[in-house]
Amino acid sequence: MSLPRLDHFINGEFVKPSSGEYRIKRSPIDDSPLTEVAVGSREDARAAIDAAYDALKNWSRLTPIRRSEYLYKMLEEFRKMEDEFIKVLIEEGGGIYKKAWGEVVFTERLIQNAAEMARHYEGKVLNSDSEATISMVFKKPKGVVGVITPWNYPLSISMKKIAHALAIGNTVVYKPASDTPITGYMIAQLAQRAGLPKGVLNVVFGSGGVVGDEIVVSKRVSHITFTGESATGREIASKAGGSLKTVTLELGGSDPLIILDDADPDYAARLAVFAAFFHQGQICTAAKRIIVHRGIADKFIQKFVEYTRILRIGDPRADKNMDQGPLINHNQVETMQGFLKDALDHGAQVLFGSDVKGNYFTPTILTNVDLNMRVMKEEVFGPIRPVIVVDDDQQAIEIANSNDYGLSGAVITKDINRALNIAENVESGMFHINDVTFLEESHVPFGGIKASGMGREGGEYSFHENTFDRWLTITLRTRRFPIPSTLKS
Repeated sequence: MSLPRLDHFINGEFVKPSSGEYRIKRSPIDDSPLTEVAVGSREDARAAIDAAYDALKNWSRLTPIRRSEYLYKMLEEFRKMEDEFIKVLIEEGGGIYKKAWGEVVFTERLIQNAAEMARHYEGKVLNSDSEATISMVFKKPKGVVGVITPWNYPLSISMKKIAHALAIGNTVVYKPASDTPITGYMIAQLAQRAGLPKGVLNVVFGSGGVVGDEIVVSKRVSHITFTGESATGREIASKAGGSLKTVTLELGGSDPLIILDDADPDYAARLAVFAAFFHQGQICTAAKRIIVHRGIADKFIQKFVEYTRILRIGDPRADKNMDQGPLINHNQVETMQGFLKDALDHGAQVLFGSDVKGNYFTPTILTNVDLNMRVMKEEVFGPIRPVIVVDDDQQAIEIANSNDYGLSGAVITKDINRALNIAENVESGMFHINDVTFLEESHVPFGGIKASGMGREGGEYSFHENTFDRWLTITLRTRRFPIPSTLKS
């Protein structure tokens, strides 16, 4: 039986790859083939960029209310496709039903937020040092925006970037993650169903080294927004800098969850299981290092293991109440095994987990870890979590800040003064008190510092990233000029 094929979406039409090549996308759940995906080339990427560039003038000149109407139409069509999106997010990404459902609901809010803000994002009038002069700042779209997204939240992350870029008057060239192409294809279908003008949104499949690189280096692309690994983000920033284009980078994290000695060990353990292992720990802001005060460490660890042990692991298509699905691919499984081996070779102990079957990796809890282990220095994008016992708040802060990342963090305590002190001193772009590390809302400034990226996305912060400030003055008087000096007036 032949598989359905996913073609590029360029200038309002689905087009075959210039190479004629396709690759098979398989489900991480059981390795079954799902579809054939176009293998994009630099030529395909250039065609998409040219289409976006040609569409830019008309799209950017539309009134904000007209662009808003297009986005509301996208929202209307998206609501018709929600069940299909949920099915695809489970099948091609390995997410459980609750994750897929939550991503769809959040995406709806993102589109709505962009549609609402299209008419209300404003410049300003400045006071002028000159008499009878009006001084204004206008927000102008940057131009063609390159959108490159990851596989863990392929729908919501992509639509956050796309919808806000379009709302402000940019056009978009979008490269979906290679592991989740069907979601990207459905976003192209959504644009077509909503009647977006040709070239406003273009979707090209392919590798980051080919399609992604062409988007980054193209002189016709004015801005790059990327979510993914820190190493890739550094490379993108370096190449984009060569043509002086701007970048927004939401990169990796090694987010600390700090549990103080006045916390309820049972509640803290339940929160930690959710924060650490939701979506198999494949979340940039998941709690990746569990830091707990010695005073409640034994009780917390006992409960943490107990609640991790009862997680239901299996085929997420079979049961809406499944807790854990597979990792995205076998390479990710091998990466987790490498983290585990390094930790064990350096003296760590496994309290629970480490079993592997296909792409399923049992949530794993480690103790007796130190700062030199990879699980403490690098981003662990999967279900391995070290537990570190500390003697006081200052030691917790020092460990939280002991690696290069600075995305998110959280603290669990009944003492708001201690919580605020820790929040103030942990180096991160986001921090949460008495909640999980991966909170997000459609309008908040989402992003990190240090190796976790630059720039912020969400609501007005996305609009800021996708615009430049243009200063305009109107002089309402006859001026005197200092030269030529022989003129008296």
